[in-house]
Amino acid sequence: MKVLIIGSAGFIGKNCYHYLKEMGYETFGADIIPINSIPDQFLLEKENTNFSQIFINKTYDICINASGAASVVYSLENPMYDFDLNTINVFKILEAIRIYNPNCFFINFSSAAIYGNPVKLPVVESMKSEPMSPYGVHKYFAEQICKEYTFYFNIQTCNLRLFSAYGPGLKKQFFWDLFNKFNNEQIIELYGNGSESRDFIYVDDIAKCLNLVIQNRSNLPDIINVASGVQTTILEASKIFSKLINSSKQIIFGGEHRIGDPLNWQADIQILREIGFEPSYTLEKGLYEYILWLKYETK
Repeated sequence: MKVLIIGSAGFIGKNCYHYLKEMGYETFGADIIPINSIPDQFLLEKENTNFSQIFINKTYDICINASGAASVVYSLENPMYDFDLNTINVFKILEAIRIYNPNCFFINFSSAAIYGNPVKLPVVESMKSEPMSPYGVHKYFAEQICKEYTFYFNIQTCNLRLFSAYGPGLKKQFFWDLFNKFNNEQIIELYGNGSESRDFIYVDDIAKCLNLVIQNRSNLPDIINVASGVQTTILEASKIFSKLINSSKQIIFGGEHRIGDPLNWQADIQILREIGFEPSYTLEKGLYEYILWLKYETK
């Protein structure tokens, strides 16, 4: 089976590329950044990206979109560019598939940011979408584009709503910031009050989910939560992190909530469980692996 990963140089894309290759797929990559560990990679233009070149001379069974921006803060500062990366590019990829490779199954990495502040937990896929940021809105638009291409052009699509991903290779977001604070500050001050919660999922478990979705794609809905199914407060996560790096520094919370950040998240992952998924990594186990990588990376 031929699998193409667009965004293969990114955090999730690169990890999924190597995981699927180890599972025996004939795997290809495409990105604006060249990477030596991915020999079969198409180098794309950064501006006005032309995705058609990927499909003109080669057909694929699966195309996975792991490209785009993944930052609420960035989307508030650069909403137009975020729209280009997270919405327009999905349209352009699907149009290239429609013209050159219409039998290709398209999997799009979407986001739990589409839910906004859910009215109850755990969050099920049928809940109303109420995004709180341009990033969430643009991911929602991308899902509607997928529905458009399925309904009008019979391109089979699936959106994986990813919750709070972490693991080796990630140089942004909560745990990366926390690591830098522990290295550079005497008192660790964080946003909120500590009761805010997230559903953290380790990157290898994301790749595991992706493989199961590929294997069961003919019997799945077009929107699926990808998460551990476990709710962890920011205070609890911070304490686990502090313990693993053997720090006694004080952690305090300033009480300020950032625009676009939800209060609490926990995903219902029943759809994934029905096709055989159970997380291989607890948060403590995943953070242990991530911290090993962080220490090596920042030597």
